[in-house]
Amino acid sequence: MSELTAHSPPVAVIGVGGRFADAPDVGAFWDNLVAGRDCFRREPVPVVEDLGEDRLRVHSWGIAPHRDAYDHALVGVEGLDPQHGILQESLWQAAEDAGVRLSAIADRTAVYAGCARTKHVPRAAFDDVVHVDPTFAGPYFSYLQDLWGESLMLDSACATSTVAVQLACQSLRAHACDYALAGAVAIQENADGSYLRTPRSIYSTEGIVRPFDRRHNGVVPGDGSGAVLLRRLDDALRDGDPVYAVVRGGAVTNDGRAKPGFVIPGVDGKVRAVRRALEAAGLTGADVDYVETHGVGIPLNDQIEATALIEALGTDGPPVAVGSVKASVGHCDTAAGMAALIKTCLAIDRGFLPATPNTEVPIEEFTGRGERFGILPEGRPWPTNGRPRTAGLMSAGVGGTNAFLVLEEAPAH
Repeated sequence: MSELTAHSPPVAVIGVGGRFADAPDVGAFWDNLVAGRDCFRREPVPVVEDLGEDRLRVHSWGIAPHRDAYDHALVGVEGLDPQHGILQESLWQAAEDAGVRLSAIADRTAVYAGCARTKHVPRAAFDDVVHVDPTFAGPYFSYLQDLWGESLMLDSACATSTVAVQLACQSLRAHACDYALAGAVAIQENADGSYLRTPRSIYSTEGIVRPFDRRHNGVVPGDGSGAVLLRRLDDALRDGDPVYAVVRGGAVTNDGRAKPGFVIPGVDGKVRAVRRALEAAGLTGADVDYVETHGVGIPLNDQIEATALIEALGTDGPPVAVGSVKASVGHCDTAAGMAALIKTCLAIDRGFLPATPNTEVPIEEFTGRGERFGILPEGRPWPTNGRPRTAGLMSAGVGGTNAFLVLEEAPAH
């Protein structure tokens, strides 16, 4: 296996934690991905209820188990917005998965987190804003665990958790911290697992997500909470830490005004993010085996993202598999990038590329450019081909934020 020669010092992902649709933990999440399941709860029948005037009530949602419950003993208090409590659990799980005692690394551990907006109403005994305001979820974890590094909450819409990872990596590379936790949560208040689909809505008319498929017609919401523990690779290898994958490089850009409107994504900003991340990693588009995309299943968004990936990675080179975790668990809003990151790290570590379910008829942007880019309708082993497995991860947020990470198989240790 080749030595790491990244322009940016590499960062190791040494621990993961979380819960997603139909998965109480990361192990179950991976099992669902390997099985190629879409994990939406579609009930009752009929799933789609016609309300008239082009309005539909669609009974589908990526529902996480025990979405309103968290470990009160761990969090130390009742009355929190359940999102906050579940995020505390995910951050703790990432450290526990790495075999790290937070009390032993408290002085130089940073936290970068995001939390979806909430309408949670606290109990009367805990009506302080601290318990419901997303601004405080990350710092509250630092308070609970007595961590003394930076503790920052971020909000960049659907790109939040990927941006959090990029900022955490920058902090580690600058030696501003020795460990960094990055995480995000989005558990929306929804009693019956349904959403309203109107003519101008981004939501699916059938309760299924079909990224980069010619039948795509929208996205399905999903619950999610996830976190990773990061450390400089040299330190992780020295101390024998488990390493799921290595963040070789990353970049965050904005579309500026090079797009039709504020909420519509652009091509150029995504191309810049991919190219800058590859440059930081010391790699080229020909080195990338797989891209975990933003892939929401909205026709215009998918077409723009596909166009940007083709331009940034080029049409020459080995095949590039393309996937989107949203087809499996839905769009996890603030935590969407964390679901994608954990999926990609596990895929790299275990040498298996999960399928993207319900995607069988690729869009013309891919089929019209030869055979380099292709959706995986079925899972398959991910061979090394004599070099480290290498992936890209794309996130996008309303307002033009683009975040791209370059991930690689860990060196043998």
